Amino acid sequence: MWKCKWLFLFLIPQLLSAEGFQKGNLMLFGSGSYGLGMSSGSLERNAENYNFPTYLLYRDGYTQEARGLIYYGLTDFNSNQVQLNSTLGEIGVQYAFLKYLSIGLSGVAQSIEASNLRRIESSIVPLLASQLQWRNNSSSFNDNLFSSELLSFLIRKDRRISSITTGNLDFGIHFFPNSIFDPYIRFGGGIGNEGQSGGKVERFFAGLGLRFHFASSYFFFFEALTANTYIVDYKPQVNTFRNRGNFEENFVSLGFGKQFSIGSSNEESKVTSETQSLNKTQTVEAPLRIRTFSFLASEIFEPRTTRIHVEGRAKLDALARSFAIEYPEYEIVIINFVAPFPGTEEEDPLHEQFGINRSLAIFQILREKNIPAKRIINATAGSTRYELDSSEKVIFELRAK
Repeated sequence: MWKCKWLFLFLIPQLLSAEGFQKGNLMLFGSGSYGLGMSSGSLERNAENYNFPTYLLYRDGYTQEARGLIYYGLTDFNSNQVQLNSTLGEIGVQYAFLKYLSIGLSGVAQSIEASNLRRIESSIVPLLASQLQWRNNSSSFNDNLFSSELLSFLIRKDRRISSITTGNLDFGIHFFPNSIFDPYIRFGGGIGNEGQSGGKVERFFAGLGLRFHFASSYFFFFEALTANTYIVDYKPQVNTFRNRGNFEENFVSLGFGKQFSIGSSNEESKVTSETQSLNKTQTVEAPLRIRTFSFLASEIFEPRTTRIHVEGRAKLDALARSFAIEYPEYEIVIINFVAPFPGTEEEDPLHEQFGINRSLAIFQILREKNIPAKRIINATAGSTRYELDSSEKVIFELRAK
C-alpha cells in the first residue's frame, strides 16, 4: 500500500511538467481503432444478399406456406450470422492554430471483414448439382440443388472483403487548453482507394475523445468515433463478392502522441539575437541568478484548502503576465511552504501531497496564461523545516537558465 503511495508521489512531478494543448504546438500521433460491430450500410446488405442460401428452398416436398416460413427463417438467421466489422490504423499530425482549435492531416488504413461468408459462389452451386445428378439419377435435380447449397452453407468462413486507404483532413475543438486532461471533438473527411477490388473511396468521420498529457510533451488519448465510408467509381473486380456501397460503423480508438512547441524555438532565437546586438553596442548587465516573489498562503488560497480564491487568481494572473513579458528567460520554481496537519508527523506523505496539490493549482493558472510547462518547476516542502515568519507561504523563485 505504501509503495503505491510513494509511486503516486513520484509521478506527480511528471504530471506537473506535462504540456497540454497549446496554441502553436505541433502534435504527431498514431492510433488503432476497433469496430464495435454496430455496422450498417449497403455494403452489409450486399454481403447478406451474397451469402443467402437461395437453393435451400428448392427441395421437393415443400408447400408454398413452408417455403415462406423457411425463407423468413433463413433471412433472419443469415443476417445474424453475416456481420461486418472493421479495424483502423491511423497516423497523422495536428497543428493548434488557435487557443481552442486544431487542424490536422492523417492517413488511415481500414480493413473490413465479414463473418461466415460463403466460400462457394452461388453460380457454382447448379454445376455441383449437375454433377450429383449425373452420378445419381434416382434423386431429383431440386434435391441435388438443395444438397449442393447445403454444402456451401456449412463451409462458410470469415473473410476480408475490403481493404481501404485514405488521406484525411480533420478539425478539432479542445475544451481545456493547457490542461493535463484535454477533452475534444474531432471531425473531418478524406478520399482514397479500395485496394482489394478497385474503386475510389470517400470517408467522413466524427468523434469525441480525451487526451491525457504526461512527461512534458507526450500524451495518450482515447476516442469514440463513427465513420461512414463510401466506395465510389466502382470498377469490375476479379473476386466474387462485389463490395460496392457504403459502410458505417462505430469505433473505439486508443493512441499515443508527442507534441512540439514550434513557437518556443523562435522566441529563444529572437531573445538570443537581441542580446547579441546589445552586446555590440553596450555592456549588458548580467541578470541576477535568482529573483524571488513571496506571498502569504492566505493571499492566494482559501484557508486549509487547495482552492484559489478570486483575489488570489487576480494576483497570479498579474504575476503570469510579468513572467511572460519581463522574465521570459527565467525558470519558475513554485515553493509551497505548508504547515503539517495536526496530529501527523512532518514526514507524512499526505502533508507533502497537500503542498503538491497547491502547486498543481498554481501550475494550471500559469499554463492558462501560456507559460510553457518546461519553465515551471515544483519544489514543495514543509514549513517546519525552515524558519519563516508565517506557517504557510507561497514563494516563486525565478532562476536564470
